[in-house]
Amino acid sequence: MLVCALSFFAATPMAATLQATVVGVIDGDTVTVIDARRRKIKVRLSGIDAPEKQQAFGRQASGNLKLLVLGRTVGVVWDKRDNYGRVIGKLLVAPSACSHCDPVEDAGLAQVSAGYAWWYRSESREQTHQDKARYAFAENAARARHLGLWAATRREPPWEWRHAQEGKTSTVLAKAGRSIRQAKTIVLHPIRTTRHWLTSAGRG
Repeated sequence: MLVCALSFFAATPMAATLQATVVGVIDGDTVTVIDARRRKIKVRLSGIDAPEKQQAFGRQASGNLKLLVLGRTVGVVWDKRDNYGRVIGKLLVAPSACSHCDPVEDAGLAQVSAGYAWWYRSESREQTHQDKARYAFAENAARARHLGLWAATRREPPWEWRHAQEGKTSTVLAKAGRSIRQAKTIVLHPIRTTRHWLTSAGRG
């Protein structure tokens, strides 16, 4: 366990396996785990992108992941963190019919198979060829069977939704900046005019 703990914080390109318990599900592709030393760690499931909570099927995706992993002992196979400090890794859980078995089932793949996540192709560079094939097959099968989000006639991938939200935020901030600049101009202009009048009056 000490070796595991050391490898968890070591900056190494080699994959490490973290043994932990899932204590929270943030959304359809992110969980909080506690390791043997009682440290809380956020884990972003690699290879998938689930709908955000504000999107259609976002709550269902979170609910399905809770059924799969909440309160369960898991193995996290990981080798990097993202810009938010989250561990990026494959989340392995024991089969539901065998709680004492080793964690071998891929929770991310299960999310894709149930139709509650996309295979995150643009972030699949570090997946093995076998995993890429499994995830692609699982997504195609869920799509063909109209499972989960694939039952909807219109679907917006979460990465496109996030990009659109960032654009809206930038627009709001830009408008707010223009309003502030205009307000400063309106306030300062009368002050300049008043000062000019007072100066002229004094000279008179």
